[in-house]
Amino acid sequence: MSLVLWPFQLLEELINSVSGSPVTHTSQKTKPNSKKTARRQAGTSGDRFVDVMPNRGQNSGRPSIGVTISYESDKTNFVKQAQKLRNKEGDVANHIPFKCYWPTYGDMNASQQQWYFYWRAQARRGNFLSTDLSYIFVYVYETLNLVEVPDPIHAANRLRILWLAYRKTYSNLDNYLPEWGGDLLAVKADGAHALAWWENLLEQDGLRIPEPIINTIVEKAIRTNGLDHLSYKLWALLSDYQPKNKFYQKYNTDHFVDLAYEKAIRVANDFYMSTSKKSLIDQFVSDRIQNYEKRAFSSALIGFPYPSVVRLASGRDYAGSTRLASNITSIMKYAENILRKQLKFSAKLSGVEVSPDVAKQLDIAFQTIEPKPAHQEPVRITLDHDRVKSLQQESHAVSEMLATSQENTEQALLTDLEEVRALWKTLNNLERLVLAGLHNKELDTAPQIGQAFKLEAENVQSVLDAINKKALPILGDRMIYEDSATVSLAEDFIDELDVIVREMPPSPELASAESADTNLDPWMQFFDKLEPVEVEITKILGYSGRMEETELDSIARAHNAMGNAVMDSLNEKAQEHLSHLPFYPEGGYWLVEEDDLPILQQHLGLEVN
Repeated sequence: MSLVLWPFQLLEELINSVSGSPVTHTSQKTKPNSKKTARRQAGTSGDRFVDVMPNRGQNSGRPSIGVTISYESDKTNFVKQAQKLRNKEGDVANHIPFKCYWPTYGDMNASQQQWYFYWRAQARRGNFLSTDLSYIFVYVYETLNLVEVPDPIHAANRLRILWLAYRKTYSNLDNYLPEWGGDLLAVKADGAHALAWWENLLEQDGLRIPEPIINTIVEKAIRTNGLDHLSYKLWALLSDYQPKNKFYQKYNTDHFVDLAYEKAIRVANDFYMSTSKKSLIDQFVSDRIQNYEKRAFSSALIGFPYPSVVRLASGRDYAGSTRLASNITSIMKYAENILRKQLKFSAKLSGVEVSPDVAKQLDIAFQTIEPKPAHQEPVRITLDHDRVKSLQQESHAVSEMLATSQENTEQALLTDLEEVRALWKTLNNLERLVLAGLHNKELDTAPQIGQAFKLEAENVQSVLDAINKKALPILGDRMIYEDSATVSLAEDFIDELDVIVREMPPSPELASAESADTNLDPWMQFFDKLEPVEVEITKILGYSGRMEETELDSIARAHNAMGNAVMDSLNEKAQEHLSHLPFYPEGGYWLVEEDDLPILQQHLGLEVN
């Protein structure tokens, strides 16, 4: 049996203990594959338990006990340093700016170290002073490596406290600490604690939870309580719609809107059960079984051996079903549009596609009964002309007051201005031009967009998809909606766009169709930002997908740079333009992520077997 199997036996046993299913364990052999491909592979046996195995460096001829990963010396050296400095308490010090990717003590100068140890001492006491993100990550690495707290359960709790303390200041902590805490518990504690950690993440609003974790939580919930008792939090996770709009903010007091979403989903689910004997999930999710797996400690500095990929359990691909997500989204939006109509809220949500039968059920469920007006005797009025004149004067004064009040209300309705401004900053110039054209009513169809910017139909679609992909995590909804005839903007964000298009207008022209195509490609944007030494190293990495650290240092020195600093810079630029890190260190090498290598080679024009 693999040495890394036991934490996930407990996870599977936890799921099976509440479902009554027998637990059997099998040893599985897999060949390396990409994260995306592996995540979608279906199991071939009836056993729903999957163990934990690395996806790199496997050799099917060796026993599973031999597939642990060896790590480079700088990670283990960091742990040794951290252990020596565990009890160091810093005196009062001034904050010194510090920015570094994968920061360690060696990346700090004396003044920065002085501040770090003072700040850490205060953080240990629950006094979370303002500091730079890189300092926070050093403390995170100490905690993940069980130097700060040797017990993994206590260490994970320490990570949670730190995350919640700095989450508002550094929102990108959401991309790391929630996952790392669960990974730590999975590898160093047991599956039950890891699953409980990930389930507790549902309490935090605005958190993007990886699909394998969502699938594991949903699978456990279904096997424990059945589909009929799936919580609204889980239904909402399976939707594309994460509302943050002005209507939601105004009317969701006491969870009024959330309760409407839940009611609508249950009405639709009951309808499908009564008509087709299938639940909403069964209606739109494939029966195919797949393994739930994720990378462990992605981008973290870890000094102990661990499996690079952990397999959590197996089941259906709930989070990966675009049909399910689209249907839940439409059901939620249909219910919200009913509420908007009842509350006389002018704008309506776009992208609502529910069947007439489901729409009828929702209309019935949300219908309001208006009391009939009581029969009254007609009122006889005698006019007082002096009073009429006085009322006219009062009416004029009230009209002026109402005009002022309306202006203030319109200003107050710009509740999504900060979010739309943040989205605008992530868009390239072509994407901004498209949004501005739609906003100004100069464009309203895909062919018009293609003609205006000399784009093929597939490139027009790429632009629209890119805008929506960037909008979803920021706005909680799409910015653009398409039907067979038109392309339109989500009504909720039109007022904000009116401000932002005037505030930060896009450049009026694209130089050529070729430059427009370049604008579409984040890899080209990434390459445009590279320095000569970074270009040279990227090309070498593209040939084989790996580079020895000694070779990296040699090339970097020729450019008066340090190897790790060059790779830090590469990854920072990749994070900005590709939204992920394609390069990572392992076993004395720098490697390219398997999913990214063929794309990198294609852009570099390489033909590599």
